[in-house]
Amino acid sequence: MTASLKNSSRCLATLGPALRRIESRMAELGLNVLVREADGSSTENWTPLNLFCQIVCGSAHSPCAAALEAVAAGVLESGQSACGSSAIGCSLMAVPVRLRRKTAGVIAACCPTREMLDEEAMARVCDRLHIDRQVAQRLASEACRHGSDQAADFMRVLEWLLQDCQALDVADDELTTLSTNLANTYEELSLVYNISGTVRVTAGADEFLQKVCSEMCEVMKIETAAAVISAAPGKGAVQEAVVVHGSWARQGDLVGQLLSQSVSPSFRSSQRPIIANAWDAARDVAGLSVHNLVAVPLVVDQNVVGVLAAVNKLSGDFDSIDMKLISAVGSQASVFLDNNRLYADVQDLLMGVLHALTASIDAKDPYTCGHSLRVAKLSRQLALACGYSRDKAERLYLCGLLHDIGKIGVPERILCKTARLTDEEYDVIKRHPGIGAKILTGIRQLEDVTVGIVTHHERLDGRGYPNALQGDEIPKDGRIVGLADAFDALTSDRVYRKALSPEQVIAEIRRCSGTQFDPDVVEKLLAWDIGALLADMPHANAGADLQAPAENRHEN
Repeated sequence: MTASLKNSSRCLATLGPALRRIESRMAELGLNVLVREADGSSTENWTPLNLFCQIVCGSAHSPCAAALEAVAAGVLESGQSACGSSAIGCSLMAVPVRLRRKTAGVIAACCPTREMLDEEAMARVCDRLHIDRQVAQRLASEACRHGSDQAADFMRVLEWLLQDCQALDVADDELTTLSTNLANTYEELSLVYNISGTVRVTAGADEFLQKVCSEMCEVMKIETAAAVISAAPGKGAVQEAVVVHGSWARQGDLVGQLLSQSVSPSFRSSQRPIIANAWDAARDVAGLSVHNLVAVPLVVDQNVVGVLAAVNKLSGDFDSIDMKLISAVGSQASVFLDNNRLYADVQDLLMGVLHALTASIDAKDPYTCGHSLRVAKLSRQLALACGYSRDKAERLYLCGLLHDIGKIGVPERILCKTARLTDEEYDVIKRHPGIGAKILTGIRQLEDVTVGIVTHHERLDGRGYPNALQGDEIPKDGRIVGLADAFDALTSDRVYRKALSPEQVIAEIRRCSGTQFDPDVVEKLLAWDIGALLADMPHANAGADLQAPAENRHEN
């Protein structure tokens, strides 16, 4: 009995793709499938899989449908898988479908058994169902593929198929959510970056405040403009800074002392701007002479973190216009400082998410503890050695950090398998570069990173994967990350060997130069002191507790 699952209703509608995959797999084994909702209703009318079952089930005297319904009903009631048999000898089995820890339905399967091919047994079946014995015997020879003693095994297969298909659907949803979240995070980061207007939010507070003070001196016609930022405790705190422009530019420490001691205390009780046209000379700092002053607090997250001041107007006193002007500038400066802090927080969060993500990939296979981070660091160093700009080298860092992200899509039973992989399992492993690139597809800010991810297992001789590229077809990013990946593998403990010595690593990399690795990148790496390099990138794993990486557990 095979259910058409294209229009599954109610609770099981969410499992439509998974149920279709199960139906297809069970049909290959010669089993008919019936799906029931928790209320016992069918998702849709079913049709038997083969002609023999169609004749048997089409008989008015057939006990099969009722027997299968009874087994399914029992499973719905108990929530436990069960096997059975019909009165004519068909094997029956059913497993519960659980959603959110509740039984949402049942998948039942049945098949005629080889025991029914016995002449006497077939005669009883045909007599009971009033069907032609010769036709039934001929059709049964093709349909009766399994013995009755295999029912329990098929029940387990059905359970495993359901678990794997549900897990696959969950993984697909998680990958989609992850990709969306990464895209949203980058969009938010870009928004924070652009909100500062003409000034880059990524610039330091010193750079921004220097521009502010310069503009103040020119527009307000003052002797000196200064900004003092006091470091505040806690995560994302604004960094300390003293910026002075004008005649006191070389006396920053004294200006900072003046504002901290004589002006900042005024903002402890009120955040209103202050004007002091009758400045008390007793408040001066040695070496500085203040005639008049206007100042506003710099506020971040409702906390006063500093002071922005205009000192000594070149003509006359400060007035309300000056106060409004410096208040507007102070507000902009506060927004910038807050955005700068938020940007740093978001950037830290994003990098924390990426590091946590790659750490979770590494954690799936214990041998890879810290592997992604070491590959990222080495990729950045190699990129700089190959002439990349610092910004581009940082992109290679991200590429190295995310190079194995595709292993999210590799079943853990394959990734953590200690025995030699089968060809089919190795083919699954070889998909991880492509899966990794797919995860990041659509994130505009990471488009250049995916190039190195999808090609880091390609080889110059064309024997790599996933696309068997060769020579110049392999981008430089992929060659750099590929060598960094291989270097970390050679210098890490394996279940079948300890980490190679620096001399052995050098010999192995030279041996593979020109076939697997780019000779130019190899020379950049081998020009370094390998021993010192390893000391800077310690491997925290212990060989006795490790497994070999999945891609190394397949004999080519």
